[in-house]
Amino acid sequence: MDCVGEALSKFKAVFGAEAEVEVIEAAGDRVAARFGGNMCYTCGTYDYFEDFAYFLSDCAGEDWGVESYSQNPDGTYTVVFRPRRLIGKRVRHVVIRIGDEVLDRVVEDAAS
Repeated sequence: MDCVGEALSKFKAVFGAEAEVEVIEAAGDRVAARFGGNMCYTCGTYDYFEDFAYFLSDCAGEDWGVESYSQNPDGTYTVVFRPRRLIGKRVRHVVIRIGDEVLDRVVEDAAS
């Protein structure tokens, strides 16, 4: 997909100071990327994923969204993007830490 490189360049130009992104797979109607950097420590992390989907949408000529994401042991995130028409359920990985307690859940919901 030619526009993955374009989306990556735009994303880095806008968010490169706080977010790192590396495309790990781009095939047809699926793009997987690894996100890292300071954005991993903020409550707005998901917004960066949506911003990347927006750049994909702008280039691809159809609306793309986040199909799933999960946080890796090193603190980075792996995110799968697909055209919204193909996203049935969205999968979210939620980790909440309060002191020594960790709540680690995977939540599925209808894509919007």
